[in-house]
Amino acid sequence: MLKIDHPQVYIYSYQLSSKSKTDVDSIWTWANSIWQYFSLDKTKVFSQANLSYPLTKPNKLEHSNQIDGSLRFCRIDDSEGILARIGSPETDENKDLEVAALTQFNVNNLLVADSHENWLGQTILITYKSKTYQQPSDNDFRKVADECLKHLFPEESVRPPFYRDTKLFDSPMFEYSSPKSQVQVFVYLVDDDIEGKLGKIVQPLFELFYHRHKITKAFIDSRRNYDLLKERYLEIEQTIEKLEAKITEVSRIELSTGVDSRQSINIDESLKYLKTKLKELLRESLNYERALEYLEDFNNTINIHVYNYQEKLLQISDKLQIPTDDLTTFKFFIDRTCPYFQEQIKGDLGYFKHGTDLIKIAVELVGGIVDIEQAECDRSLERKIEILGTGLGAGGIVVSAVANYVERDIVFRIPQNGDRIHPALASLLWSLLAVILVSGLMGWINGAWKINGRLRLFGRKSVAQLPNSESQPVNDILREVEEVSNHEPGG
Repeated sequence: MLKIDHPQVYIYSYQLSSKSKTDVDSIWTWANSIWQYFSLDKTKVFSQANLSYPLTKPNKLEHSNQIDGSLRFCRIDDSEGILARIGSPETDENKDLEVAALTQFNVNNLLVADSHENWLGQTILITYKSKTYQQPSDNDFRKVADECLKHLFPEESVRPPFYRDTKLFDSPMFEYSSPKSQVQVFVYLVDDDIEGKLGKIVQPLFELFYHRHKITKAFIDSRRNYDLLKERYLEIEQTIEKLEAKITEVSRIELSTGVDSRQSINIDESLKYLKTKLKELLRESLNYERALEYLEDFNNTINIHVYNYQEKLLQISDKLQIPTDDLTTFKFFIDRTCPYFQEQIKGDLGYFKHGTDLIKIAVELVGGIVDIEQAECDRSLERKIEILGTGLGAGGIVVSAVANYVERDIVFRIPQNGDRIHPALASLLWSLLAVILVSGLMGWINGAWKINGRLRLFGRKSVAQLPNSESQPVNDILREVEEVSNHEPGG
């Protein structure tokens, strides 16, 4: 049976500061649960009022001769952090403990905080000593580390997977985690000298883990935002496809040949449809831009905390008077994992920013079509008013001229053979004839008559031709906007 001396479990837990006055679903609920279970003093209740910078003095707890610990609190930037320690006092009776004793440190899985919206993550550092420090092989140390993890986290679903092994201060350290995990566990063999070094870097190490979790949380959130952006992009594509289908349908009808096959299109309905789709595009564009801004914010957050993480590494190396290359355990994250995060988001931004160009083009296209159709509709109305006004004016002149020669009164009776048309009726007929002739002349002058299989001046419905497209909706949108932008309303 594997045995260890004086095992200690350090839990670094972080969350974003919440404006809520309640501590439900927070690391404060978690900290108070630990205190209520392990401490003999049940009267204390911790909250944000206990925060300060740097870490507060330890609030010590005593559970038994085999278990003691402490809680410390710290405010960092826009976040709150708690450092909890649960371990075995350094007494003779706590030497040569079976690894299974770690089960007592995590009854009911108390050491892992519940995940919630503001939770950033946890780093758990398990340290132990051993009489056979220099003798066992690396494989033996790995077995001890695996057993420590197995007994501290009996539930396999909670237990993080093995990630990698390294050395810190020439002592083996094993990491259980994954690049995208919010829970990180180290199992570390220490001696008195290493404990002294860890005691010198309590604050910078606490902040180093904090920046690590800020980076990881930002990347995890960026993946959710990536899915949201894909959904928004799909919505925009579907709206553009519907627009393209409508434009293509109208264009095919307008370009069809033969009197029997030609159909008239209500321009008012077309305008209403296009304006509705334009509003949808603008709304979807706004949602898309916001989601893209969130992705840029996550990228900025990662860049800021990468810099801060590097600064903490420098502080640790200065305090211990060692080069940063000796901190490979912590440098691996900044050298290998963070560049992957940054390149991934950089690629996402490059991809989705092309979507903003597509949206702008689509909005310009629909807006251009609406402007053209509205202008042609207004121009058609002006022509009709002009034609009718001219015709009626000419008819009025004729009536005025002829009326001067009307001397007979109108008598209403049954027409007889030999009756002549009354001058008043003749005047009316001359007026109508003048209206028709003058209106026709004005219509011909203004190009209001269109001969395409039949003569049409005043159809039952106003007709307009929308741009034509025969290719795929999204890809062909670029060509269509150029055509629409070159289409002058007066042409």
